[in-house]
Amino acid sequence: MKTCARGAKRCSRALAERADVPREQSALIRKRALFVCVALFWLLADQVTKALANAHEAGEVLYASPVGFLDVVLVHNTGAAWGAFSGATAALGVVSLVICALIAVSVFAFAKQAPWIAYLGLGLVFAGGVGNAIDRFWHGYVVDFISTAFMDFPVFNIADVGVTVGVALFIISLFVHQGGGDDGATDQPRGNGR
Repeated sequence: MKTCARGAKRCSRALAERADVPREQSALIRKRALFVCVALFWLLADQVTKALANAHEAGEVLYASPVGFLDVVLVHNTGAAWGAFSGATAALGVVSLVICALIAVSVFAFAKQAPWIAYLGLGLVFAGGVGNAIDRFWHGYVVDFISTAFMDFPVFNIADVGVTVGVALFIISLFVHQGGGDDGATDQPRGNGR
C-alpha cells in the first residue's frame, strides 16, 4: 500500500511539473509581449512629440512654465548630454542601434528568468535608443525640447526619459530577482507534497 501511495505521489509530481511547462512558457510570452508593447507605445509617443516640437524653429520657446518647473524649448542636439561628443551624430546613432540590438537579443534569447520589471525597463530603454537613433539618421540631430527651468540640466526628450526610467527599473529588477521577488513563473509546482 505504501509503495502504491509513493508511486501515485511521484506520478502526480511528474504531472504537476509537466503542467508547469505551459505556465512558464505563457509567462515568458506575456513578458515578451509587455516588452514589445511598451517599446512600441514609448517609441510612438517619442516620435509624435518630437514631430510636434520640430515643426517650430530651433531655439523657440514653445511653452514657458509659469511656476518655473519645465519649459518646452526646441533644441537640435548633434551630440550627447551636456554637449559631449558634439557632431558625432552618426557614431552615436550606431552605438544606440547596437545597444538596442543587444537588448532585443537578450529579451528574446536569454532573459527567460528575468522578472516583469526587467522587461518593462528594457522596453523603455529599447524605445528610447531607437527613437534617438531615428533622429540621428533622419535629421542629423536629436530633437530635444523638455527643459528644466528650476535647474541647469540638458534639454531632453521622451526617449531620454524612457532610457533613464528604464535603466532605473532594470537596476531595481536585479535586486528584486536576487531577493527572490520574481513573479512566480519559476516557482516549484503547487501541491507537489513538499
